[in-house]
Parts: sequence; structure tokens; C-alpha cells
Amino acid sequence: MIAKDKISSLREELNNLSETNLSIAEQGILQFIKEQVDKEEELVSNFDKSTSENNYDKAISDFFQLIQRTNLMYAYIMQPSVLSMLSNEKFSKIVQDLLDCISQIVSDVILTFKHNMKQFGLDSVNVNITSNPPSISISLAIKNA
Repeated sequence: MIAKDKISSLREELNNLSETNLSIAEQGILQFIKEQVDKEEELVSNFDKSTSENNYDKAISDFFQLIQRTNLMYAYIMQPSVLSMLSNEKFSKIVQDLLDCISQIVSDVILTFKHNMKQFGLDSVNVNITSNPPSISISLAIKNA
């Protein structure tokens, strides 16, 4: 998965960011993002492992958690009050990288489903992305459910 490399790179970027140049509010945002990225990275690894071990029920469960966390990050970061605080150029870049990364995660998971529909027991996968409020909605039609 491309997403595994991207999220590892993002985590490293977050860990290397100096908090001394950030406001108190930006430090709080950074802490929130670090926690969410760690959890997202764990979920991506779990999804990848479950898929490679043919444990498709667990992979679907991991997927639901990934989407929930992704929507949580979108909702948090895209709040006008949070966006207005992103005056620090380095910090702003990390937020942009985060948005790219979570989009890549969703894309990788959807492609995994697409290429393994039969193994996952899926009839179809529908994706809906809304911009206001920012969220990703995915519906899975499971065979014989």
C-alpha cells in the first residue's frame, strides 16, 4: 500500500516539527494530529495485515474504523477556527500532507476492495465525497447479508 509509506513519512515529519515556533493553539492541533496519525497508521497496518492473512471480516472492521478516523480528522482540520490558525508555513504544509495522506489511505482501501470483491464477499462499493461538511461516505453491499 502506498498509504503505509505516506503515513510513515508524515509521522516522521510530525515528530521532526519543532513546537517552539507554534502558538499554544497550534501546539494543541499538532498534538491532536499526532495522536490521530498514530492511530490511523495502526489501522492501515491492521487492514493490510488482515487482508494479507485473508481475514476479510477483520479487514472490513479495520476499514470502518479507518473511515471513521478519517472523517474525524477532516471535520477537525477543516473547521474555520482551526484553518485560520494555520499561519505557520511548516505547520500548514503538514496539514496539507495529512489531507493528501488520508485521501491516499481511502484510495488504497477502495482499490483493495475493488480488486478483491469476491474474497471480501462484496457485491459493490460506493464512494461519496462531500465538501461541506468534509466527509467520505462509503457503502458496501455485502453478498448474502
